Amino acid sequence: MLAVLGLMGQPAVSAEWPAKPITLVAPFTPGGTTDLMARAIAQQLQNELGQTVVVENKPGAGGTVGAAYVARSAPDGYTLLLANVGHAAAAALYKTLTYDFQTDLDSITSVAYVPNVLIVNKSLPVNTVAELVEYIRQRPGEVNYGSAGIGSTQHLSGELLKSSAKLDAEHVPYKGASPMMSDLIGGRLAFALDSAGSAAAQIAGGNVKALGVTTLKRASAFPDLPTLDEAGVPGYSMTTWYSLAAPKGLPPEVETKIYQAVVKAMKNPAMQKTLEGMAAEPGGTPPDEFKKFVVDESRRWVDLVSSSAIAKN
Repeated sequence: MLAVLGLMGQPAVSAEWPAKPITLVAPFTPGGTTDLMARAIAQQLQNELGQTVVVENKPGAGGTVGAAYVARSAPDGYTLLLANVGHAAAAALYKTLTYDFQTDLDSITSVAYVPNVLIVNKSLPVNTVAELVEYIRQRPGEVNYGSAGIGSTQHLSGELLKSSAKLDAEHVPYKGASPMMSDLIGGRLAFALDSAGSAAAQIAGGNVKALGVTTLKRASAFPDLPTLDEAGVPGYSMTTWYSLAAPKGLPPEVETKIYQAVVKAMKNPAMQKTLEGMAAEPGGTPPDEFKKFVVDESRRWVDLVSSSAIAKN
């Protein structure tokens, strides 16, 4: 009888899940790569799970507002987060976080891996990574770069560049990638390291100049662009990853269903076309493997922040 009562006290979500619409929180503003990625995977999850998946934008504080919201939600699989690399670094950047990415959220699986692209205002008198590095070195503290906010992938990429090349450049955070790009095009910023997905159209349109990609291997979407490692910043490596996370305590059966749905989604031609348009590599990493990856990523960015001049907010 005690065993039966114990079972009665547990939410019966695993067998019937999903029995109602699922909310996927995109923790950045509409129009950026995170938002586009959220909408793409939401459509595929909807197809695979046979249940409505609604994308809800909750931007703010480098994606931590949305993450905190999901961390406080019920661990029943009906509220998910589209997380990214910035969430792995947030604990080192924000002293007022109300959640812990590793202990209050369950990382389920990767969705995509995207290179960032080093782009500059088209009027800036540089055409290579080496020329940009020299330009900044001749103007210590005077050259600024933009990001979608403190702790965003653009911010982390910029700080890694500063650390790797020993540069003194000023960080200007924005409330999303779109306003940052507008100011870069308008000349109020000198450079940025933006996601290949959101930067591609501006590069193709000639609105900005692309100098290199942040991954150790050249990006298939930009085969003529050197990696920063090739272009004179030895060892530079930065990949923007996107993943699905849920409140801690997600039933294993539900995690498995979500993982399997993502794996199937990666094989869908429509999803493959979307990822190709974002210069992204498909995800679908097994949960156990991905959880270990997140731990390593968190350690990496904490070490970078600790050894840099980035102040906690």
